[in-house]
Amino acid sequence: MRISAAVVLAHSDTLTDAPIPVDQDATDGWRSFGDQAGALRAEHTLPRTPPPPNPDAGDDPTPAANTLLDGDDATYTDVAATTRDDLDALAPRVPDTVRRDVEDTDPALDDDLAMWFRDDCPLPRLRLLGPVRATTCGKALTKRKPYMTELLTFIALRRLGATPDEVADTFTITKPKARDYVLTIRQWLGTNPRTGRLHLPDAREAPAAAIRGTPVYQVVDLLIDIDLFRRLRVRGQARGAHGITDLHTALTLVEGRPFDYPVDRTAGGGWTWLLDGDRLDEHLTVAIVDVAHLVTTHALTTGDLPTARLAAETAALAAPYEEIPRLDLAAVAAAEGHHGQAQHIIRDQICNRTDDDYPPPELPDRTDQILTRQQDWHSTKAS
Repeated sequence: MRISAAVVLAHSDTLTDAPIPVDQDATDGWRSFGDQAGALRAEHTLPRTPPPPNPDAGDDPTPAANTLLDGDDATYTDVAATTRDDLDALAPRVPDTVRRDVEDTDPALDDDLAMWFRDDCPLPRLRLLGPVRATTCGKALTKRKPYMTELLTFIALRRLGATPDEVADTFTITKPKARDYVLTIRQWLGTNPRTGRLHLPDAREAPAAAIRGTPVYQVVDLLIDIDLFRRLRVRGQARGAHGITDLHTALTLVEGRPFDYPVDRTAGGGWTWLLDGDRLDEHLTVAIVDVAHLVTTHALTTGDLPTARLAAETAALAAPYEEIPRLDLAAVAAAEGHHGQAQHIIRDQICNRTDDDYPPPELPDRTDQILTRQQDWHSTKAS
C-alpha cells in the first residue's frame, strides 16, 4: 500500500502503487511478520485465489488458509467501493500455520490493549494516531512538555534505542544537554510497575545496549498506539475471517491524522526528523486507510451500516486528502439510501475536486472503474 502527501493523496490511482518497507533486522516478535504499516509480509501470505488443482500432483500441496474477506470477490465489489485488485492486495489468504505463529509471538497483545484502555493505566502511554500527547505516572513536567514529548517519541520509536550522539545530532543540542533532557524524561516516565525498574534506564543498562554494543537511550514498557494498531493488524490478518474484530479495535485507537502536531515541520518548527528516511507518518496513514477500507467493505456486505460509516469516517479523519475514504463514504451513503449525499461526495469531493488553481485532474483508473460500476450511487434517478 502507498500513501504520499496532499495532492498525490487526493487522486491516488490504486491501493498498491509501491511496497511499504519492512524492518529487515527484526527477526523475532510481531515486527518479523509485518511491514511498517502492519500488513503481513508477502512471504507469509498466499494469493487470494487458490491455484487450480493439479490431478497429476497427487496430494493437494495447497496449505490450509483463510482470508479476512472470505466471500467471492463479487460479494464485495457489488456493494462496496472496492476492486478485485484491492481484494488481492488487502485480503490475501494466510496459511493457518502463520496464524498460530503470529498469535504465539505476541501473547501480551490483549493484556497491553486492556491496559491501554484502563482509566487508571499504570503504564505510560504515547498517542501518535492523532494529536500527539503522552500520559505518564512519574514526576509531572512543569515546562517544555511539547519538546519533551517529541524527544520521548524520537527515542521510543527506535526499536533498538537511540545513542546519545543520535539524540544530540537530531535535536541540534550538546551531549550534556541531551543527558539533561533524558533525565527529565526519565523522571517523567517514572518506575515500571511490571519490573520495579525505570522505564528509561541508564543508557549503559538498556536492553538494546548489549545488542548494539554501545550505550543507548531506550524506553521499556511504554504503550504506543501505533504499535498496538500494527500488532492488531498483523494478528487480524493472520486470523482470516475471524480477524475483523482486531481491525475494528485498531480503528478505535485513531483520533486524527498520524503525528498531528501544530508545527510547520518544513520550516524547522519541530518534528523535522519525521521527514527523513522512511516516512513513518505516511506509512501509518496507509495503515489506517487500508484497515478502514477492509472494515467498511466487510460491514457493507453484512449490512452493518453504522460500522461501515464509522470506519470510513475514521479514515477520512486520518487522511483528509485521500480519495479512498471518500469513495467508501459514498458507498455507505448510497447503502443508507442517502443518494443525494453520495452524489455530493462524488461530484464535489472526487470528480470536481481540485487542490490548486488548476482544473480537476483526470480520474484515476481505480476511481473511474468503481464509479462506472456503481452508477446507481450517483444517478439522479436514485435521488
